[in-house]
Amino acid sequence: MTTILAAAVLTAGGLTAVTATSAGAAPSVACRSDSNLVSINGTDPNGHWPPYSSAYTTANCVDIQVRLTTTTEVKTCFQPTSGPYHCNAWRTAPANTWTLTATDVKDHTQFWLLFLSEGVRGVAAY
Repeated sequence: MTTILAAAVLTAGGLTAVTATSAGAAPSVACRSDSNLVSINGTDPNGHWPPYSSAYTTANCVDIQVRLTTTTEVKTCFQPTSGPYHCNAWRTAPANTWTLTATDVKDHTQFWLLFLSEGVRGVAAY
C-alpha cells in the first residue's frame, strides 16, 4: 500500500494543497513561473554558477531546477551554516528539458551549481 501525505498551506494567493512526493517525481511546475526564473548566462572558469558566487533558495520553490540550452552534467553544492560544503551527485541535464538538481531544499539555503562546461545557458528555478 502506498501512502501519500498531503497538507494545506496558506499562501498569499489563498489555500494551496501540497502533496509530498518521491525524489523521482516530476518537479513542481508552479515553481517554474516567470517570476521565479533566474538566467544562467555562463559560469566561471571552474564551471560554477553563479560565477564566483552563490545563490540562496527561496520560499517560492522546494526544489532546485534548471532548463539549459545544451545537454551537460550538473550537480548542486550546498554551504551549511556550519561545517564544510557538500555536493550531490552529477546528473545529466538534457537540453531544453527541466531537470531537478536538488529536492526538498530548505528556504534560504546557500548553494551553487557546478557544470562540466563554462558556456552554460538557460534558466534556474529555486
